[in-house]
Amino acid sequence: MRPNTGPYPDIPSFIYGCTREIWEERGVGEKLRRYYADDCLVRAPSGLTTSMAGVAADTLATLHQFPDRQLVGEDVIWEDGGDGSFLSSHRLISVMRHLGDGGFGPASGALVKSRIIADCWVEDGRITEEWLVRDGAAFARSLGLSPRALAERLVTEDRAAGRPVAFFTPEQDVTGRYRPRIADDPAVARVVQGYQAIWDGKTPATIREHYFEGAAVAPPGGDTANGWGEIHRFVVGVLASMPDARLTIHGAVVNREPERPVRVALRWALDGTHGGWGRWGEPTGAALHVMGLSHLHLTQGQITAEWFLIDEVSIWKQILAECAPA
Repeated sequence: MRPNTGPYPDIPSFIYGCTREIWEERGVGEKLRRYYADDCLVRAPSGLTTSMAGVAADTLATLHQFPDRQLVGEDVIWEDGGDGSFLSSHRLISVMRHLGDGGFGPASGALVKSRIIADCWVEDGRITEEWLVRDGAAFARSLGLSPRALAERLVTEDRAAGRPVAFFTPEQDVTGRYRPRIADDPAVARVVQGYQAIWDGKTPATIREHYFEGAAVAPPGGDTANGWGEIHRFVVGVLASMPDARLTIHGAVVNREPERPVRVALRWALDGTHGGWGRWGEPTGAALHVMGLSHLHLTQGQITAEWFLIDEVSIWKQILAECAPA
């Protein structure tokens, strides 16, 4: 059965198109009702949303603070479900100015750019489940703040309002209908093997085996790590902060198209304890859940480019929530 992409000819066109209709064309109410199921599940490091009404509220709050928001699509990696449904993994850059007061403080006029990856499961032309990760570190730095400073502001606001500090953990999750799978493909097997060796096996030496010597990796913060040495430093910084990290691969999709590298979309998580000095400062013993989405390009079995998305503002919120007074 052909995937149900509504008025659009294919899956990437559907994802680019509905994103444009909702955001650039500001069709918030009508278009969200058209493209999101009423009981959709949206999981992000900042928390869980369980309805289209919740998605609409979040969208309007964002547009109030960033009314000129534009979303620049970089890629869509997808998988046909075979029953009219499909899974898409959309990588994009959010470009906007901070022109309205709100949860991120008084309007500053700052130009804010951050990368996002959104994985969507679409049934009957409507998004039923979504996993969304924004580069919170790049977002914070665009506002002139460190990821920790922005997290401190958000934690203070949550506590002042009498709310629990907001971030996503697996215990909050709601079971949906989607059943993820890891595609049976040698490129996917290669990526999974590399992630397991590096992140679960704590063996950054295998970076040289799995990454091309001149590979470019986009880590959090809007930075680029070029080559084995810089990739190694980033990996060790994260692992030093979570020395007991356990990796879970939740799903993987692969696309092979002429004149393009092999493209893999990976959804994964790290769970462990903030137990050592590393990328996230002095250890606190806080339990951490790191939700991750990655896009990778492979040529001749080696990773040549990677977009590694985690939200370090939400990670800092988990750390600060452990330390801050109730």
